[in-house]
Amino acid sequence: MGTTLANVLEKHLDPFLDTHKIAPYQLKALKSYRACRTPRLGSHSRYCENGHLMGVWYSSCKRRGCAQCQGLSNARWLALQKERLLGITHHHWIFTLPHDLLPLWRYNRGLLQDVLFRSVSGALGTLSNDPKHLNAQPGYLLTLHTWGRNLSLHPHIHCLISHGGLNRDGNWVDPRRSSLFPARVMMRLFRGKFLALLKEQDGVVLPDDLSPARFRALINRLGRTHWVVHCCKPYRHGRGVLSYLSRYVRSGPLSNRQLQRVDDQRVTFRYHNHKTAQASRQRLSTAQFILRLCDHVPQRGKPTIRNYGLYHGCRRRALNDARKRQGQDPVGTVTPMTWQEYLLGLDRIPECPECGGRMQGLVAN
Repeated sequence: MGTTLANVLEKHLDPFLDTHKIAPYQLKALKSYRACRTPRLGSHSRYCENGHLMGVWYSSCKRRGCAQCQGLSNARWLALQKERLLGITHHHWIFTLPHDLLPLWRYNRGLLQDVLFRSVSGALGTLSNDPKHLNAQPGYLLTLHTWGRNLSLHPHIHCLISHGGLNRDGNWVDPRRSSLFPARVMMRLFRGKFLALLKEQDGVVLPDDLSPARFRALINRLGRTHWVVHCCKPYRHGRGVLSYLSRYVRSGPLSNRQLQRVDDQRVTFRYHNHKTAQASRQRLSTAQFILRLCDHVPQRGKPTIRNYGLYHGCRRRALNDARKRQGQDPVGTVTPMTWQEYLLGLDRIPECPECGGRMQGLVAN
């Protein structure tokens, strides 16, 4: 077995905690990652369909953000979203928080996360309801990613949005533009809503080097700068974007496959560099590596996936009306995928050495 995140944390987490303080929710998450699929969480036995013991496995932590045990959760999420998806063209928009706000993000993660979701959904809702653009309600799904490929802090929201929507009369409306909305208008609207919402928040904790006056000056300056809002080319359907997002919705920014080398002082991992379109390596001290992991631990009670418009849970009737107009059946009930079905899809269900049967039963030890 190769290097895993649990291996890294088993070796380096306690020395790190001797010299660094982190939030309780981050500490709890890191300890769960460390215990995942190790003797710390106990084990379970698996049997074939004929009752023969096939082996003993260590149990998983099942915590959101774990690098090695969220494959089944991701697959279940993807199956559910695909069932709800309209069979039409979709757009993929990416809204990025300016890096000038990163110090403020670190002191106000939950608050700024909510502001980011509200500003993105508000900008999309405003343009969707505007008679100049769509004047209808599309379906859209937002997912928050806080990382860059090299584990740097880079909060941004991926948005999957249908090409068109239902108007108030229940009729389907196609947009006037192939790109759905004008990107520059969207950027200005997103920027304005975010800064306006940020000004309204009570209890914003400012870093030591950011006085209230400098905070107000920062907001005023950001109101005059260009914010990154990227509009990808339209997709004939949204399944490709969903498949991309499903890799990260619960399993976090790093997979065990990326870890290359760990020694007493450094962790080396590989990642895809967007600038060069090639594989790159990142070498960090063990403390830097763990601190970057902490930046991306999801806060409890703060969902990183939110549905709006036709894809909102309370809009099922409207979604089924839209599906009917697109020649689709109503949304069906999705039976959660079992771990056997998940492993079968990966072609990883081993055969019993005694009878050739497939792995079936599971008993905690």
